[in-house]
Amino acid sequence: MLSWNRIYALILRHTIPLRRDLDLLSDVIYWPIVDVLAWGFASQWLSDSGDEITSTLLSILVALVVWNIIWRSQSEVGRNLMDELWNNNLINMFSSPLSLADWIASVIVQSIFKMIFGAGIVSLAILFLYAVNVFTIGWWMLPFALLASMTGWATGFAAASIVLRWGQKMQTVIWALPGLLIPFSAVYYPVEILPTIMQWMTWAIPTTYVFESMRSLLINGTIDTNFLWISLGLNIFYLSTGVLLFIHMFKKSKDLNLGRLQN
Repeated sequence: MLSWNRIYALILRHTIPLRRDLDLLSDVIYWPIVDVLAWGFASQWLSDSGDEITSTLLSILVALVVWNIIWRSQSEVGRNLMDELWNNNLINMFSSPLSLADWIASVIVQSIFKMIFGAGIVSLAILFLYAVNVFTIGWWMLPFALLASMTGWATGFAAASIVLRWGQKMQTVIWALPGLLIPFSAVYYPVEILPTIMQWMTWAIPTTYVFESMRSLLINGTIDTNFLWISLGLNIFYLSTGVLLFIHMFKKSKDLNLGRLQN
């Protein structure tokens, strides 16, 4: 059974260091704003060509916000695990009454809070720099954010599972695996421009339906809700698989000795 006291303690354990850890702060604030600057000015340059390009500018900037949500959701899982390994705290943590379910729940709650904070920072930066309100899509941002978060969590648990099984030498996968979502999710461009073989792979990724729906809403003013239901179905499958894989790898790693992961 979940213990909210233990979950709250874990949240504090990873939130308090934010006040003094520049590395953590840069991950939450610095790099997202760098993305806004790089993509925003390039997109603004294109916006002088007409209304259609202006809509494209808005779609790229909204995509930046949604991508930040995906990144924050997945990185929170892997980063929390790596923090425990780097600090040689994994064994201590699970020698306590803390359960794996408590840890998973705390990671998801932390990612939600940091996702909201990060998305807010990025949205304000876009509004300040380009006078563009990314929330012009209204309440549609809520399902987009939820579906993006689910994909991020699924990716995060899958990457963390690999580290749990094969140790810190595989930690690169935590930072590298999400990058595969960018070209295959059609984040900044429509699926139709991809080679046919890539399109087949793209439609197997939940976030593709999110970004395609978002572009359709911003450029054409319409949205196919079937896309969102498909994304939800895929997300439920991938997230369930990712969590079950993580639980399996944790049990497997316990049998092999958790201490080996801290070396």
